[in-house]
Amino acid sequence: MCSIVEDDFGDEGGAHAMKEDTPQPELGGNELCRKCNTEQAVLKLNQKEPQCRVCFLNYVRHKFRASLGSTKIVRRGSRVLIILTGEPANVTLLDMVRFGLEQDAFKQLRIVPVLLYVDDDFVGNTPEARLRQLAERLQVFKQFESFPAYYTVCGSSRHVALTFDGAFSPAGFEQDEARLLQVLDAVRSVSSKQDLLEQVRKQTYRQIGHALQCAYVFLSDIGVDLAKTLLSNVALGRGCSLAQDVAFCDDRDDTVKLVRPIRDLNPDEVSNYLQYSEQPLLSYSPAKHFEDKPSLQNLTAKFIDNLMQSFPSTVSTVYRTGDKLDAPKAARNGPTVGDGTSERQDESEDFLALFDRTLTLDDRPSGECCRFCGAALDYRGSKTLFATEYSRLVSSRINAACSHEDILLKSKQMELDAERAVNGEDDQGEERVLMKQLCHGCRNIFEDLN
Repeated sequence: MCSIVEDDFGDEGGAHAMKEDTPQPELGGNELCRKCNTEQAVLKLNQKEPQCRVCFLNYVRHKFRASLGSTKIVRRGSRVLIILTGEPANVTLLDMVRFGLEQDAFKQLRIVPVLLYVDDDFVGNTPEARLRQLAERLQVFKQFESFPAYYTVCGSSRHVALTFDGAFSPAGFEQDEARLLQVLDAVRSVSSKQDLLEQVRKQTYRQIGHALQCAYVFLSDIGVDLAKTLLSNVALGRGCSLAQDVAFCDDRDDTVKLVRPIRDLNPDEVSNYLQYSEQPLLSYSPAKHFEDKPSLQNLTAKFIDNLMQSFPSTVSTVYRTGDKLDAPKAARNGPTVGDGTSERQDESEDFLALFDRTLTLDDRPSGECCRFCGAALDYRGSKTLFATEYSRLVSSRINAACSHEDILLKSKQMELDAERAVNGEDDQGEERVLMKQLCHGCRNIFEDLN
Protein backbone atom coordinates (compact mmCIF):
# COMPACT_ATOMS: atom_id res chain seq x y z
CA MET A 1 0.00 0.00 0.00
CA CYS A 2 1.06 3.60 -0.54
CA SER A 3 2.69 5.12 2.55
CA ILE A 4 2.02 8.74 1.56
CA VAL A 5 -0.67 10.44 3.64
CA GLU A 6 -2.33 13.83 3.43
CA ASP A 7 -0.01 15.36 6.02
CA ASP A 8 2.96 14.75 3.72
CA PHE A 9 1.58 17.29 1.25
CA GLY A 10 0.97 20.18 3.63
CA ASP A 11 -1.05 23.20 2.64
CA GLU A 12 0.22 23.20 -0.96
CA GLY A 13 -1.20 19.77 -1.79
CA GLY A 14 0.94 17.66 -4.10
CA ALA A 15 2.41 20.64 -5.98
CA HIS A 16 5.88 20.08 -4.52
CA ALA A 17 5.88 16.47 -5.73
CA MET A 18 5.45 17.55 -9.37
CA LYS A 19 8.74 19.07 -10.47
CA GLU A 20 9.10 21.32 -13.47
CA ASP A 21 11.19 20.05 -16.34
CA THR A 22 14.77 21.22 -16.00
CA PRO A 23 15.74 23.66 -18.79
CA GLN A 24 18.03 21.96 -21.28
CA PRO A 25 21.49 23.43 -21.95
CA GLU A 26 21.56 25.61 -25.05
CA LEU A 27 23.26 24.52 -28.25
CA GLY A 28 26.96 25.33 -28.46
CA GLY A 29 28.43 27.54 -31.14
CA ASN A 30 30.32 24.92 -33.18
CA GLU A 31 28.75 21.75 -31.81
CA LEU A 32 28.56 18.77 -34.16
CA CYS A 33 25.50 16.65 -34.76
CA ARG A 34 25.54 13.66 -32.42
CA LYS A 35 23.82 11.52 -35.06
CA CYS A 36 26.15 11.81 -38.05
CA ASN A 37 29.14 13.46 -36.31
CA THR A 38 29.97 15.37 -39.51
CA GLU A 39 27.55 18.26 -39.97
CA GLN A 40 27.17 21.20 -37.62
CA ALA A 41 24.19 20.95 -35.28
CA VAL A 42 21.44 23.53 -35.79
CA LEU A 43 18.96 22.63 -33.04
CA LYS A 44 18.58 20.69 -29.83
CA LEU A 45 15.14 19.35 -28.95
CA ASN A 46 14.03 18.80 -25.37
CA GLN A 47 15.61 15.63 -23.95
CA LYS A 48 17.38 15.01 -27.30
CA GLU A 49 20.93 15.24 -28.57
CA PRO A 50 22.02 18.11 -30.88
CA GLN A 51 21.06 17.44 -34.49
CA CYS A 52 21.88 18.85 -37.88
CA ARG A 53 19.16 19.81 -40.35
CA VAL A 54 19.24 16.56 -42.36
CA CYS A 55 19.24 14.29 -39.33
CA PHE A 56 16.39 16.21 -37.73
CA LEU A 57 14.22 16.00 -40.87
CA ASN A 58 14.95 12.27 -41.16
CA TYR A 59 14.04 11.82 -37.49
CA VAL A 60 10.66 13.56 -37.79
CA ARG A 61 9.80 11.88 -41.09
CA HIS A 62 10.70 8.51 -39.62
CA LYS A 63 8.11 9.09 -36.88
CA PHE A 64 5.47 9.62 -39.56
CA ARG A 65 6.46 6.60 -41.66
CA ALA A 66 6.90 4.37 -38.60
CA SER A 67 3.38 5.14 -37.37
CA LEU A 68 1.94 4.04 -40.72
CA GLY A 69 4.22 1.02 -41.03
CA SER A 70 3.81 -0.35 -37.51
CA THR A 71 0.02 -0.23 -37.49
CA LYS A 72 -0.42 -1.58 -41.06
CA ILE A 73 -3.87 -0.01 -41.20
CA VAL A 74 -3.47 1.95 -44.44
CA ARG A 75 -3.14 -0.48 -47.33
CA ARG A 76 -0.86 0.04 -50.31
CA GLY A 77 -2.39 1.97 -53.18
CA SER A 78 -5.30 3.26 -51.07
CA ARG A 79 -6.94 6.56 -51.85
CA VAL A 80 -6.40 8.78 -48.80
CA LEU A 81 -8.35 11.96 -48.10
CA ILE A 82 -6.09 14.52 -46.40
CA ILE A 83 -7.93 17.33 -44.63
CA LEU A 84 -6.65 20.82 -45.41
CA THR A 85 -6.50 23.47 -42.68
CA GLY A 86 -3.28 25.35 -43.43
CA GLU A 87 -2.12 25.18 -39.81
CA PRO A 88 1.54 24.36 -39.05
CA ALA A 89 0.90 20.70 -38.20
CA ASN A 90 -1.24 20.31 -41.32
CA VAL A 91 1.46 21.78 -43.58
CA THR A 92 4.00 19.47 -41.93
CA LEU A 93 1.83 16.42 -42.71
CA LEU A 94 1.31 17.46 -46.32
CA ASP A 95 5.03 18.05 -46.87
CA MET A 96 5.84 14.63 -45.40
CA VAL A 97 3.35 12.99 -47.75
CA ARG A 98 4.82 14.85 -50.73
CA PHE A 99 8.35 13.90 -49.71
CA GLY A 100 7.34 10.25 -49.31
CA LEU A 101 5.81 10.13 -52.78
CA GLU A 102 9.01 11.54 -54.32
CA GLN A 103 11.26 8.79 -52.92
CA ASP A 104 12.61 5.88 -54.92
CA ALA A 105 10.65 2.65 -55.29
CA PHE A 106 11.98 1.09 -52.08
CA LYS A 107 11.12 4.00 -49.76
CA GLN A 108 8.17 5.42 -51.66
CA LEU A 109 4.93 6.14 -49.80
CA ARG A 110 2.34 4.07 -51.68
CA ILE A 111 -0.89 5.99 -51.27
CA VAL A 112 -3.01 8.15 -53.58
CA PRO A 113 -3.56 11.50 -51.78
CA VAL A 114 -6.68 13.60 -52.30
CA LEU A 115 -7.02 16.95 -50.51
CA LEU A 116 -10.21 18.34 -49.01
CA TYR A 117 -10.83 21.74 -47.44
CA VAL A 118 -13.91 21.84 -45.19
CA ASP A 119 -14.85 25.50 -44.85
CA ASP A 120 -16.46 26.62 -41.59
CA ASP A 121 -15.25 30.23 -41.60
CA PHE A 122 -18.81 31.38 -42.26
CA VAL A 123 -19.52 30.69 -38.57
CA GLY A 124 -19.19 33.96 -36.65
CA ASN A 125 -17.55 35.85 -39.55
CA THR A 126 -18.69 38.54 -41.95
CA PRO A 127 -18.62 37.66 -45.68
CA GLU A 128 -15.69 40.03 -46.19
CA ALA A 129 -13.64 38.48 -43.38
CA ARG A 130 -14.46 35.02 -44.65
CA LEU A 131 -13.23 35.78 -48.17
CA ARG A 132 -10.08 37.35 -46.76
CA GLN A 133 -9.35 34.25 -44.68
CA LEU A 134 -10.05 32.00 -47.66
CA ALA A 135 -7.57 33.96 -49.80
CA GLU A 136 -4.90 33.55 -47.11
CA ARG A 137 -5.59 29.83 -46.83
CA LEU A 138 -5.41 29.37 -50.61
CA GLN A 139 -1.91 30.86 -50.59
CA VAL A 140 -0.91 28.12 -48.16
CA PHE A 141 -2.76 25.38 -50.06
CA LYS A 142 -1.09 26.46 -53.31
CA GLN A 143 2.15 24.89 -52.09
CA PHE A 144 0.52 21.50 -52.70
CA GLU A 145 -1.31 22.21 -55.95
CA SER A 146 0.14 19.06 -57.50
CA PHE A 147 -2.45 17.05 -55.53
CA PRO A 148 -6.13 16.95 -56.56
CA ALA A 149 -8.10 19.15 -54.15
CA TYR A 150 -11.79 19.60 -53.35
CA TYR A 151 -13.88 22.09 -51.41
CA THR A 152 -16.99 21.75 -49.26
CA VAL A 153 -18.56 23.48 -46.28
CA CYS A 154 -19.10 22.00 -42.85
CA GLY A 155 -22.34 20.03 -42.76
CA SER A 156 -22.67 19.63 -46.54
CA SER A 157 -22.73 16.40 -48.52
CA ARG A 158 -21.63 18.07 -51.77
CA HIS A 159 -18.13 18.96 -52.97
CA VAL A 160 -16.53 20.86 -55.85
CA ALA A 161 -13.02 20.99 -57.27
CA LEU A 162 -10.74 23.48 -55.53
CA THR A 163 -8.58 25.69 -57.76
CA PHE A 164 -5.67 27.91 -56.71
CA ASP A 165 -5.74 30.47 -59.52
CA GLY A 166 -7.39 33.19 -57.41
CA ALA A 167 -10.75 32.92 -59.16
CA PHE A 168 -12.26 30.36 -56.77
CA SER A 169 -15.43 31.44 -54.98
CA PRO A 170 -17.29 29.51 -52.23
CA ALA A 171 -20.65 29.86 -53.98
CA GLY A 172 -23.44 27.31 -54.20
CA PHE A 173 -23.41 26.21 -50.56
CA GLU A 174 -25.62 28.95 -49.12
CA GLN A 175 -28.41 26.57 -48.12
CA ASP A 176 -26.03 24.22 -46.27
CA GLU A 177 -24.42 27.15 -44.46
CA ALA A 178 -27.79 28.57 -43.40
CA ARG A 179 -28.89 25.20 -41.98
CA LEU A 180 -25.77 24.82 -39.86
CA LEU A 181 -25.96 28.42 -38.61
CA GLN A 182 -29.60 27.92 -37.67
CA VAL A 183 -28.74 24.82 -35.64
CA LEU A 184 -25.81 26.52 -33.89
CA ASP A 185 -27.99 29.50 -32.99
CA ALA A 186 -30.48 27.14 -31.36
CA VAL A 187 -27.84 25.68 -29.03
CA ARG A 188 -27.57 27.58 -25.76
CA SER A 189 -24.12 26.84 -24.28
CA VAL A 190 -20.78 27.45 -25.97
CA SER A 191 -19.55 23.99 -24.94
CA SER A 192 -22.40 22.34 -26.84
CA LYS A 193 -21.82 24.61 -29.85
CA GLN A 194 -18.17 23.58 -30.06
CA ASP A 195 -18.99 19.91 -29.54
CA LEU A 196 -21.70 20.02 -32.19
CA LEU A 197 -19.41 21.74 -34.69
CA GLU A 198 -16.70 19.13 -34.10
CA GLN A 199 -19.10 16.20 -34.57
CA VAL A 200 -20.58 17.72 -37.75
CA ARG A 201 -17.07 18.29 -39.08
CA LYS A 202 -16.17 14.62 -38.59
CA GLN A 203 -19.41 13.53 -40.22
CA THR A 204 -18.52 15.73 -43.21
CA TYR A 205 -15.09 14.10 -43.48
CA ARG A 206 -16.65 10.65 -43.61
CA GLN A 207 -19.39 11.57 -46.03
CA ILE A 208 -17.11 13.33 -48.54
CA GLY A 209 -14.51 10.59 -48.13
CA HIS A 210 -17.11 8.01 -49.07
CA ALA A 211 -18.21 10.10 -52.06
CA LEU A 212 -14.58 10.40 -53.27
CA GLN A 213 -14.01 6.66 -52.73
CA CYS A 214 -11.38 7.24 -50.04
CA ALA A 215 -11.23 4.56 -47.37
CA TYR A 216 -9.00 6.65 -45.08
CA VAL A 217 -8.95 10.25 -43.89
CA PHE A 218 -5.68 11.75 -42.63
CA LEU A 219 -6.04 14.27 -39.80
CA SER A 220 -3.16 16.49 -38.65
CA ASP A 221 -3.77 16.19 -34.89
CA ILE A 222 -0.59 16.12 -32.80
CA GLY A 223 -0.06 15.07 -29.19
CA VAL A 224 -1.08 18.33 -27.52
CA ASP A 225 -4.31 18.44 -29.58
CA LEU A 226 -5.21 14.92 -28.50
CA ALA A 227 -4.50 15.72 -24.85
CA LYS A 228 -7.00 18.58 -25.08
CA THR A 229 -9.51 16.30 -26.81
CA LEU A 230 -9.18 13.59 -24.18
CA LEU A 231 -9.78 15.84 -21.17
CA SER A 232 -12.52 17.81 -22.94
CA ASN A 233 -14.44 14.68 -23.90
CA VAL A 234 -14.27 13.43 -20.32
CA ALA A 235 -15.95 16.67 -19.21
CA LEU A 236 -18.48 16.47 -22.05
CA GLY A 237 -19.59 12.94 -21.15
CA ARG A 238 -18.11 11.20 -24.20
CA GLY A 239 -16.40 8.42 -22.30
CA CYS A 240 -17.74 5.74 -24.64
CA SER A 241 -15.82 7.18 -27.62
CA LEU A 242 -12.81 8.49 -25.68
CA ALA A 243 -10.39 5.82 -26.91
CA GLN A 244 -11.39 6.30 -30.56
CA ASP A 245 -11.22 10.10 -30.36
CA VAL A 246 -7.49 10.02 -29.52
CA ALA A 247 -6.43 6.72 -31.12
CA PHE A 248 -4.23 6.39 -34.18
CA CYS A 249 -7.25 5.10 -36.09
CA ASP A 250 -10.91 5.92 -35.45
CA ASP A 251 -12.65 2.94 -37.02
CA ARG A 252 -16.18 3.39 -35.71
CA ASP A 253 -17.20 3.70 -39.39
CA ASP A 254 -15.91 0.65 -41.27
CA THR A 255 -16.13 2.32 -44.68
CA VAL A 256 -14.13 5.50 -43.91
CA LYS A 257 -11.53 5.47 -41.11
CA LEU A 258 -10.04 8.60 -39.52
CA VAL A 259 -6.26 8.25 -39.15
CA ARG A 260 -3.88 10.48 -37.14
CA PRO A 261 -0.42 9.69 -38.56
CA ILE A 262 1.52 12.51 -36.80
CA ARG A 263 0.01 12.13 -33.33
CA ASP A 264 3.49 11.46 -31.89
CA LEU A 265 4.83 14.89 -32.88
CA ASN A 266 4.97 17.85 -30.51
CA PRO A 267 4.71 21.59 -31.29
CA ASP A 268 8.48 22.06 -31.02
CA GLU A 269 9.12 19.44 -33.70
CA VAL A 270 6.46 20.93 -35.98
CA SER A 271 7.82 24.47 -35.75
CA ASN A 272 11.39 23.30 -36.38
CA TYR A 273 10.26 21.19 -39.32
CA LEU A 274 8.74 24.23 -41.00
CA GLN A 275 11.92 26.19 -40.34
CA TYR A 276 14.46 23.63 -41.55
CA SER A 277 12.61 21.92 -44.42
CA GLU A 278 14.27 21.82 -47.85
CA GLN A 279 11.99 24.53 -49.19
CA PRO A 280 10.22 27.37 -47.33
CA LEU A 281 6.80 26.36 -46.08
CA LEU A 282 3.95 28.77 -45.37
CA SER A 283 1.34 28.12 -42.69
CA TYR A 284 -1.78 29.83 -41.41
CA SER A 285 -2.99 29.90 -37.82
CA PRO A 286 -6.45 31.50 -37.55
CA ALA A 287 -8.39 31.98 -34.34
CA LYS A 288 -10.68 29.06 -33.57
CA HIS A 289 -14.43 29.41 -33.28
CA PHE A 290 -15.73 30.60 -29.89
CA GLU A 291 -12.14 30.73 -28.62
CA ASP A 292 -12.78 33.95 -26.71
CA LYS A 293 -15.85 32.62 -24.86
CA PRO A 294 -16.03 30.47 -21.73
CA SER A 295 -16.52 26.76 -22.36
CA LEU A 296 -15.29 23.40 -21.15
CA GLN A 297 -13.14 22.98 -24.25
CA ASN A 298 -11.52 26.42 -23.94
CA LEU A 299 -10.81 25.93 -20.25
CA THR A 300 -9.23 22.54 -20.93
CA ALA A 301 -7.15 23.93 -23.80
CA LYS A 302 -5.84 26.72 -21.56
CA PHE A 303 -4.91 24.18 -18.88
CA ILE A 304 -3.03 21.97 -21.37
CA ASP A 305 -1.22 24.98 -22.87
CA ASN A 306 -0.03 26.04 -19.43
CA LEU A 307 0.97 22.45 -18.70
CA MET A 308 2.95 22.38 -21.94
CA GLN A 309 5.01 25.36 -20.82
CA SER A 310 6.19 23.91 -17.50
CA PHE A 311 5.64 20.15 -17.81
CA PRO A 312 5.85 19.26 -21.54
CA SER A 313 6.55 15.58 -20.89
CA THR A 314 3.29 15.31 -18.93
CA VAL A 315 1.19 16.18 -21.98
CA SER A 316 2.21 13.02 -23.84
CA THR A 317 1.31 11.02 -20.74
CA VAL A 318 -2.17 12.54 -20.81
CA TYR A 319 -3.04 11.64 -24.39
CA ARG A 320 -1.34 8.24 -24.27
CA THR A 321 -3.73 7.34 -21.49
CA GLY A 322 -6.31 6.98 -24.25
CA ASP A 323 -4.32 4.06 -25.71
CA LYS A 324 -4.97 2.12 -22.51
CA LEU A 325 -8.74 2.59 -22.72
CA ASP A 326 -11.05 0.05 -24.28
CA ALA A 327 -13.03 1.18 -27.30
CA PRO A 328 -16.38 -0.68 -27.45
CA LYS A 329 -17.26 -1.57 -31.02
CA ALA A 330 -20.80 -0.57 -31.92
CA ALA A 331 -22.86 -3.03 -33.96
CA ARG A 332 -24.28 -1.11 -36.90
CA ASN A 333 -27.83 -1.64 -38.02
CA GLY A 334 -28.48 -3.02 -41.45
CA PRO A 335 -27.66 -6.03 -43.64
CA THR A 336 -24.17 -7.41 -43.97
CA VAL A 337 -22.08 -7.81 -47.08
CA GLY A 338 -20.01 -10.78 -48.17
CA ASP A 339 -17.07 -10.26 -45.80
CA GLY A 340 -19.34 -10.02 -42.76
CA THR A 341 -19.10 -6.26 -42.26
CA SER A 342 -22.23 -4.15 -42.14
CA GLU A 343 -23.19 -1.91 -45.00
CA ARG A 344 -23.29 1.85 -44.68
CA GLN A 345 -26.74 2.75 -43.40
CA ASP A 346 -27.53 5.40 -45.92
CA GLU A 347 -24.89 6.97 -48.13
CA SER A 348 -26.93 10.16 -48.48
CA GLU A 349 -28.30 10.38 -44.94
CA ASP A 350 -28.52 14.02 -43.85
CA PHE A 351 -27.26 14.06 -40.26
CA LEU A 352 -28.36 17.68 -39.69
CA ALA A 353 -31.92 16.50 -40.31
CA LEU A 354 -31.88 15.22 -36.73
CA PHE A 355 -32.19 18.82 -35.60
CA ASP A 356 -34.94 20.14 -37.87
CA ARG A 357 -37.18 17.05 -37.50
CA THR A 358 -37.07 16.17 -41.22
CA LEU A 359 -35.49 12.75 -40.63
CA THR A 360 -37.83 9.81 -40.20
CA LEU A 361 -36.87 7.94 -37.04
CA ASP A 362 -37.44 4.26 -36.50
CA ASP A 363 -37.41 2.59 -33.10
CA ARG A 364 -34.26 0.53 -33.63
CA PRO A 365 -33.24 -2.18 -31.17
CA SER A 366 -30.72 -1.41 -28.45
CA GLY A 367 -27.05 -2.33 -28.47
CA GLU A 368 -26.17 -0.32 -31.58
CA CYS A 369 -24.38 2.92 -32.40
CA CYS A 370 -25.29 6.53 -31.77
CA ARG A 371 -27.34 7.98 -34.61
CA PHE A 372 -25.26 11.18 -34.63
CA CYS A 373 -21.60 10.45 -33.75
CA GLY A 374 -21.48 6.69 -34.39
CA ALA A 375 -20.18 5.75 -30.92
CA ALA A 376 -21.50 2.78 -29.01
CA LEU A 377 -24.65 3.52 -27.01
CA ASP A 378 -23.57 3.82 -23.40
CA TYR A 379 -26.68 4.78 -21.45
CA ARG A 380 -28.46 1.48 -20.81
CA GLY A 381 -27.76 0.19 -17.30
CA SER A 382 -25.35 3.04 -16.52
CA LYS A 383 -25.12 3.49 -12.75
CA THR A 384 -23.40 6.85 -13.14
CA LEU A 385 -26.16 8.33 -15.28
CA PHE A 386 -28.79 6.80 -12.98
CA ALA A 387 -27.19 8.41 -9.90
CA THR A 388 -26.99 11.79 -11.65
CA GLU A 389 -30.61 11.69 -12.75
CA TYR A 390 -31.81 10.42 -9.38
CA SER A 391 -29.97 13.27 -7.61
CA ARG A 392 -31.63 15.77 -9.93
CA LEU A 393 -35.07 14.35 -9.16
CA VAL A 394 -34.41 14.44 -5.42
CA SER A 395 -33.44 18.10 -5.61
CA SER A 396 -36.61 19.00 -7.51
CA ARG A 397 -39.19 16.85 -5.64
CA ILE A 398 -38.01 16.61 -2.02
CA ASN A 399 -38.20 19.58 0.34
CA ALA A 400 -38.38 20.25 4.08
CA ALA A 401 -42.18 20.09 4.08
CA CYS A 402 -42.26 16.42 3.02
CA SER A 403 -42.97 13.87 5.74
CA HIS A 404 -41.00 10.68 6.21
CA GLU A 405 -43.77 8.62 4.61
CA ASP A 406 -43.92 10.97 1.61
CA ILE A 407 -40.15 10.72 1.09
CA LEU A 408 -40.27 6.91 1.13
CA LEU A 409 -43.17 6.89 -1.32
CA LYS A 410 -41.51 9.38 -3.66
CA SER A 411 -38.18 7.58 -3.50
CA LYS A 412 -39.59 4.47 -5.18
CA GLN A 413 -41.22 6.56 -7.88
CA MET A 414 -38.05 8.58 -8.42
CA GLU A 415 -36.04 5.40 -8.93
CA LEU A 416 -38.42 4.31 -11.68
CA ASP A 417 -38.45 7.77 -13.26
CA ALA A 418 -34.64 8.02 -13.16
CA GLU A 419 -34.27 4.63 -14.84
CA ARG A 420 -36.75 5.58 -17.56
CA ALA A 421 -34.98 8.91 -18.13
CA VAL A 422 -31.59 7.24 -18.50
CA ASN A 423 -32.96 4.71 -20.99
CA GLY A 424 -34.81 7.42 -22.96
CA GLU A 425 -38.24 6.11 -22.04
CA ASP A 426 -39.59 9.07 -20.06
CA ASP A 427 -40.67 11.09 -23.13
CA GLN A 428 -43.43 10.22 -25.52
CA GLY A 429 -43.44 10.22 -29.30
CA GLU A 430 -40.53 11.10 -31.57
CA GLU A 431 -38.36 12.63 -28.84
CA ARG A 432 -38.35 9.32 -26.94
CA VAL A 433 -37.30 7.45 -30.09
CA LEU A 434 -34.51 9.97 -30.76
CA MET A 435 -33.06 9.86 -27.23
CA LYS A 436 -32.86 6.05 -27.36
CA GLN A 437 -30.65 6.36 -30.46
CA LEU A 438 -28.14 8.83 -29.00
CA CYS A 439 -25.15 8.37 -26.71
CA HIS A 440 -24.87 10.42 -23.53
CA GLY A 441 -22.61 13.08 -25.11
CA CYS A 442 -24.96 13.68 -28.04
CA ARG A 443 -27.97 13.69 -25.70
CA ASN A 444 -26.40 16.64 -23.89
CA ILE A 445 -26.27 18.58 -27.17
CA PHE A 446 -29.91 17.87 -28.02
CA GLU A 447 -31.05 18.69 -24.50
CA ASP A 448 -29.25 22.05 -24.82
CA LEU A 449 -31.36 23.07 -27.83
CA ASN A 450 -33.85 25.90 -27.44
